[in-house]
Amino acid sequence: MKLGAYLRDKREKGGITLKEMQEKSGIRKSIIKIIEADDFNNLPDRNHVYFLLEKYAGVLDLDPDDLFARFGDQLPEENEQSKKRQQNDSEDFNYMKKVLVSFGAMVAALFVMWLILLQVGSEAGLFESKPIYEATAFDMDSLSDEAPSEDAEGTEEAEVAEEEAPEADEEEQSGAELSYAGTEDNILFYDISVSDTLVVALEGENSWVSLSDDAGNTYVYEEISEGEFEISDEASILYLTLGNASGQELTVGGETVESNPADDAITVHYQFMVTRE
Repeated sequence: MKLGAYLRDKREKGGITLKEMQEKSGIRKSIIKIIEADDFNNLPDRNHVYFLLEKYAGVLDLDPDDLFARFGDQLPEENEQSKKRQQNDSEDFNYMKKVLVSFGAMVAALFVMWLILLQVGSEAGLFESKPIYEATAFDMDSLSDEAPSEDAEGTEEAEVAEEEAPEADEEEQSGAELSYAGTEDNILFYDISVSDTLVVALEGENSWVSLSDDAGNTYVYEEISEGEFEISDEASILYLTLGNASGQELTVGGETVESNPADDAITVHYQFMVTRE
């Protein structure tokens, strides 16, 4: 028996529907179907298959290590791109370390040269102090008459700057408009209208997050505690699944998204209909 068929059989014998599995594991129904069909090549990222199987097995009280040992030959290996990325990261770290060491040595050499020049200049008398003002007669009356006019001009310029500041702040305000549209099938629907680049931001406790759009882009598909994601201009629908929703603060287009309509659900599913002005 293949891994997908084995998992589906365990789920069905446990009386757990696809919808219930989605709610308990935080995995979308479409991904659950891919796993149960052993079609791992259609996952957004094949490297996440072990993480997804752990979430799936946790709902069924199965030992994930036992699954990996029993069906290891059916699971995809880590792709070459990921291995190369790890190798490149190591090379980049070594290169950066060399650059920092070289930079530190250069700074130390410049500091020693500065000390030498300072000593030589001091011995040669190059740094002797000279009076700033020579003996010059000042007309104190004319100086005092001119001073108030300069102060008055400075005051007027400061007042003009204070009046213009609020206008600049108003121009920098976000142009995004977010509105709650309703709930259906445990999914929260929102409408959002934006005039510039749409950004989705998360901050809070560690949560499982899946963020994608109808243009075929996947922005995140893993456990994170915070992140900021710039959405493609081609996207008109955003799909977001957020585990541990109560521990995360979600903002879309600079607007905070409340999860109150979802009551106290651990996993919350969002769908944002994007309109661009």
